[in-house]
Amino acid sequence: MDSRSHAEERLKKLRAEIWRLNKAYFIEDRTDVSEDVRDSLKQELIKLEKEFPDLITADSPTQRVGAPLDGRLPKITHITPKESLQDAFSHEEVEEWVEQMGRQLGNPDTKYEIVCELKIDGLNISLIYKKEEQEEDVVRYILLRAVTRGNGIEGEDVTHTVRTIENLPLSIDVPVIPKEKMPEILDIGGEVYMPRASLIKLNKDLPQEEHFANPRNAAAGTVRQLDPKMAAERDLRMYCYAMGNASADALGLGKQSEILKFFQDTGIPVSPEYRIVHSIKEAQDMYDKVGKKRDTLPFDIDGVVLKVNDHRLQRDLGSTAKAPRWARAYKFPAEEKTAQVLDILLQVGRTGAITPVAQLSPTQIAGTTVTRATLHNADEIERLDVRIGDTAIIRKAGDIIPEVMEVLQNLRPKDSKKFHFPKDCPQCGTSLEHPEGEVAWYCQNRDCPGRKQESIEHLTSRYAFNIEGLGKETVEELLAAGIITDSADIFSLTAEDLLGLPLFKEKKTENLLASIEKAKRVPLERFLFALGIRHVGRETADILARTLPWPVGEVEVQQRETGGLQPSLFGGSTTVKMRAIKVEDVEQTLKEQLVETLEAIDGIGTVVAESLLEWMSHKEHAKLMKKFADAGVVCLQPERPDVKPVFEGKTFVLTGTLPGLSREDAKQLIKDRGGKVSSSVSKKTDFVLAGDDAGSKFDEARKLEVTIIDEAAFRKMLA
Repeated sequence: MDSRSHAEERLKKLRAEIWRLNKAYFIEDRTDVSEDVRDSLKQELIKLEKEFPDLITADSPTQRVGAPLDGRLPKITHITPKESLQDAFSHEEVEEWVEQMGRQLGNPDTKYEIVCELKIDGLNISLIYKKEEQEEDVVRYILLRAVTRGNGIEGEDVTHTVRTIENLPLSIDVPVIPKEKMPEILDIGGEVYMPRASLIKLNKDLPQEEHFANPRNAAAGTVRQLDPKMAAERDLRMYCYAMGNASADALGLGKQSEILKFFQDTGIPVSPEYRIVHSIKEAQDMYDKVGKKRDTLPFDIDGVVLKVNDHRLQRDLGSTAKAPRWARAYKFPAEEKTAQVLDILLQVGRTGAITPVAQLSPTQIAGTTVTRATLHNADEIERLDVRIGDTAIIRKAGDIIPEVMEVLQNLRPKDSKKFHFPKDCPQCGTSLEHPEGEVAWYCQNRDCPGRKQESIEHLTSRYAFNIEGLGKETVEELLAAGIITDSADIFSLTAEDLLGLPLFKEKKTENLLASIEKAKRVPLERFLFALGIRHVGRETADILARTLPWPVGEVEVQQRETGGLQPSLFGGSTTVKMRAIKVEDVEQTLKEQLVETLEAIDGIGTVVAESLLEWMSHKEHAKLMKKFADAGVVCLQPERPDVKPVFEGKTFVLTGTLPGLSREDAKQLIKDRGGKVSSSVSKKTDFVLAGDDAGSKFDEARKLEVTIIDEAAFRKMLA
């Protein structure tokens, strides 16, 4: 046998053995050999593939990391549209679900096999495996694509990062079904997650301001990284639990349990904690057992998924506009814990509003350590009668900010201290003011250190300039050192400024400067929001950006080159022309407006108009705008999609969780079509778009007889 033939045979065996050992370690929780042995085999594989690069295959363990992407993730249409599961929060709701299925089938005595699976709190991903080659007994399928759930119709292509997940096979061998044509693709669904221990390790290696709050956030952020090498350095895992009907039918898989067995047989990772039950009582038993050991699992879960096992019954039951009738997500209740109120602190916001915050004894709630909870305002402290030293009930549901539900009066210590709201600003000592008709107290000192800090953090936030790498501690250091004095100074930072800070090395400095440079081309609505004008939130900024007569024209801007720190931040720049709005023209346009003109705009009103023009009248704000302009910041005109204005003059209110749309996507669809999104229901509201867990807005809509629609009805209204 010549050297090439020998290498080809050896490569084939190495790949198979490495995958077998990885499967044992990552999927079957079995250590057949030490990690050193697995690494040694992988190094041999790498060496052989370097000698014979033409023998490298797409499913080789060495090919998990590809080239970085250079822009936004492309959108891919799902082969099988994604549905959301309807939630159940009690045993009674599960019983009601079974009764509903009986009525739907016309036989309340129908007996069900139900598959109970852990509801892993991760990121939903669809995998497409493509038929590559067929031998006499098996067909090899290669991982072709991985797509996020997105809006249920289309998602983001994240193949480059999902390929790096070690427990996910890049190819699978499927036994040939006699007398059947094997499907060209396999459409598989699952959940990408990060183990809790891996999150702890990851956060240790990250600066404090970049820490992930929980494993789900870490998994989602990692999957959406443009550079797969970064994803490969983090310990992502995946469990699969679904297959598209076409794929399952072609393989003769008529039950959910058969799909899970197929996954196990072919090496596709499956959570071992699933169980087939034959009654609600058995399902409840599993739910209770899992709930008790929830905190001991290596990953986060938020419930148990119940699925009718038989696909024939699934088809007979069908789906509503939102979710399959044959499944329920039996969710654990929102966690409530007790914590001691160690202190009540005051935060100064960017507009000067003073917000009281309860400092708590560290408490684990819903997978995160909570040390603070907002108390909103002085009236809320009075209503709850919260005192320093009290034991309070803290609640956190999902990603909602922790809140103090009530105080356990019987546990109040004798030395508890009643909190007295101060008359002066805790940051600068200026007397606080309480505007008529408002619950908040305000510091009116525009040079207040607290206001400056918050205004800069606001400017760099996600929905403003979206500058990554400028956390709270960094902003504090920059202000303390006198390197910046206001938010506009961010755009004049140099490498020398940053390299003098403890947390900044060359690479991090280069990344931040690149992020700042990119942020200088900012959508107009984000710029208006970033200014931090009182009463001008995201919705108001968007209305102004789309309504006022902004002078758009050809603007010359400096385009800096990335890839180094010297000599001019990035090693040079060129002048380019682009259609944009100069900051000085933004300022002039706003100054020219009259209160009467602004308040006539639907969604603005007198309070916003007066606040906007009052902000523009201050000399320090004129200096701020000049700094933005001198630093090269320009505003981009809002995009106007080529769609019919079917919602012109219509006001929507959103409540609950939509099954196939994020709230941001739904708002954008409404605004693109000329509609307005309000935060509260009134007689002027035209539609309330309601999803799962709809709250008080749903009740208010029913009371006012406002039209309530679900996502399916909403999609039909889109043109």
